[in-house]
This record gives sequence, structure tokens and C-alpha cells, in this order.
Amino acid sequence: MPGPAPRTPRTTPTDGRSDEDLARAVQRGDREALDRLVRRYLRPIHAVIASYLAERADVEDAAQDTFLRAIDGIGSYRASRPFAPWLYQIARNVARDRLRARVAARLDPLPASGVGAATPGPDVQAERAEIRRLVGAAIDRLPEQRRTAFRLHDVNGYTAEDTARIMGLSPGTVRSHVHHARRALRAALASRLGDAADGGG
Repeated sequence: MPGPAPRTPRTTPTDGRSDEDLARAVQRGDREALDRLVRRYLRPIHAVIASYLAERADVEDAAQDTFLRAIDGIGSYRASRPFAPWLYQIARNVARDRLRARVAARLDPLPASGVGAATPGPDVQAERAEIRRLVGAAIDRLPEQRRTAFRLHDVNGYTAEDTARIMGLSPGTVRSHVHHARRALRAALASRLGDAADGGG
């Protein structure tokens, strides 16, 4: 049964030109076609990269790098194949490169996000930090495609059909990935709450 209409822009072409048609135009030097592709895929590419990188600045830089690499390599793209998985693979490669660099530099892959002006008490901060680490660790343990499907579908609000198109999978496979990702996160949170209840006085 189809779900509700997405709250975010769909990646499905709405201007009468397919991704592949626009990619062919980009190969001929059409800058307007390039601009359309960037607008169409900027948000989903951010979501794909966010499956690997935690820092927002890293995600922004990696997204920019993805499009630069795509422009450099557009000549090797064959329009007989779907464009979205081709671009998605470039994004994955960029994110992996940056993640390997972070690991090599021994940087924390899941730093705390920015702190607001009004900060909670130490106990609340510690609890939130623990839950954030727990959820982040649970997401990191997910298989790569399951993690990305979860980010695109549940975090960014894309439909199963749009997520499938971006990832080059079937909608049924995307739904399965999202289902298992949700179960893993629920189990992680249930474990945390259970530990807290057992340890509480």
C-alpha cells in the first residue's frame, strides 16, 4: 500500500527531462542541465554521505567533492545505464575516502553536535550523550545499504520508490532494509532503557 506523499522534494523528474537526458546534455557542455542535476540530487547525496560522516561540515564538503568528481568523470558515464546509481557510487567513494582519512587521524567519527545557548544539567547532558552514542553506534553497525536506506527514507523523508531509484534497488528491498534498521535501533534503545531500569535505585 503506497505511503503518504513525501514532505521533501522528490528525486523523480518533474520537468519532463530524465536524469540520463540531462547527463547527455552535460556531456555536451550544457551548464543549465548540470544545474538541474545538482538541484535534483543535492539533498539525496547529502543523505548518502551522512550515512558515513557525522560532521555536517564534512558532509557539505564531501557533497561538493562528489559533484566535482561527477563533472570530471561525466565523459565516462554511459547514458544507457541509470544515472542515480552512478552518482550514488561516486558519493560513496568520496565518503569512504574521507572516513578512512578520519580514522587514520584518530578522530572521533561521532562527535557531539553543537551546543545550544541554554544547556541542560550535567545528568541530562550525560544521558543525552549516552543515547546519542548508542544510536550512532547502532547505525554504524548496520550494513552499508541498510544504513543508507534508513538515512534516505526515515531521516530525510524520501519515499521507498525514490530511495530505491537513488540506490539502484527495488522498493521492496529498500523497505526491507528500513524495517531491519528500525528493529536494530529499537533493540539498541530497549537495551539502554533496560540497563537504566536495572541499575536505577
